[in-house]
Formats: sequence, C-alpha cells, structure tokens
Amino acid sequence: MVGGLASNAASADVLINLDNAEEVSISNTQIDAHYTLKIEEPDTYATLNKAVTKPSNTINIKQLPYNDEVLIAAKQTTIDPALIHAVIAVESKHNAKARSLKGAYGLMQLMPATAQRFNVRDKQNTKQNILAGAQYLRELLTAFNGDINLSLAAYNAGPGAVYKYGGHIPPYKETLEYVPKVLRFYRQYS
Repeated sequence: MVGGLASNAASADVLINLDNAEEVSISNTQIDAHYTLKIEEPDTYATLNKAVTKPSNTINIKQLPYNDEVLIAAKQTTIDPALIHAVIAVESKHNAKARSLKGAYGLMQLMPATAQRFNVRDKQNTKQNILAGAQYLRELLTAFNGDINLSLAAYNAGPGAVYKYGGHIPPYKETLEYVPKVLRFYRQYS
C-alpha cells in the first residue's frame, strides 16, 4: 500500500466497440472480446511515481518574451510579474500584434478607451501596452480589495459586470474559462 491507496485501485478504462457502424457500444467493463478501441486510465502508481520524480511544471519567467517590460511594469504597479505574464499569455499568447474582434489590441489586449486612459501613445509599443495593462489590473485589484479572481473577471468582462452580479464572477462562458486559465499560468510562472 502506497500513500494509503490499495494496489488493486479501481480503473476507469473505456471500451468502445466499433464493429457495427449502426450502433456504437461504449462501456467501462469488457462484456466480450469484440471491442476495437480501448482507452486505458493511467496506472495510479505510475502516475504517483512520476509526480514524485517529475520536475515541477513551473516556467522560468526570465525566459518569456517581454520579460524586461513586464519587470518594469511590475515594479511600478507592485504586481507580481508572474501575474502580468499570465494575463499576457491568456490575452495574446505573447503576440504583440494580437487584435480582438471587439477592438482590443496588443499583449494585454487593451480596449482603446483603457489605452487612452492610461496614456498609451503608440499602439505598437509593447512597453506602453504592458504598463497600461498592469496599471489597469492594479486599479482592479484595488477596487476589489485584492481579490484576484474578481479582478481577473473584471479585466475580462469589465468591472461593471462584476458589480452587476453582486461582486461575483459574471456567469459568462468566456469569463468563467478566463479566470482559471490565467490562474493556471500564474501558478506555472510563480
């Protein structure tokens, strides 16, 4: 017994019978030998052993694009550089030329009004884009008392949407996917 798990731990294999084109059978137990596709759950012990010996899935942010610009913005806004990089990763995948259908642009996907409010003079200037995005994120973190979930939701859907839903993450599909995605990158980059 390792880690409190019995050696005959249950598995969740999936067996699919594709022999009959009119009827596809899917089962988690093998009824007969006619299954043509088997999707096996990884062995629990192999997974546990890999997790113990596997190096951390963290990413060194020094190797990410625009790290110098992110560090400058982080220092000026007192935001963890890993969080800024996480927002950039989700917003633009570190593509400085990214544009959304709604008009947001750049690494931090700034809307024109937000960019103007934070003095972005050159849309192509990555340093200005990152700093303005970080300043906006700092503003949101202050408005939502440091609640990173609500601040990220507001970054994505707008602070009005967070207020509209009583200080909760708005039930928009995009926002509900956005917040955990940024947090996953944040954990990787931290």
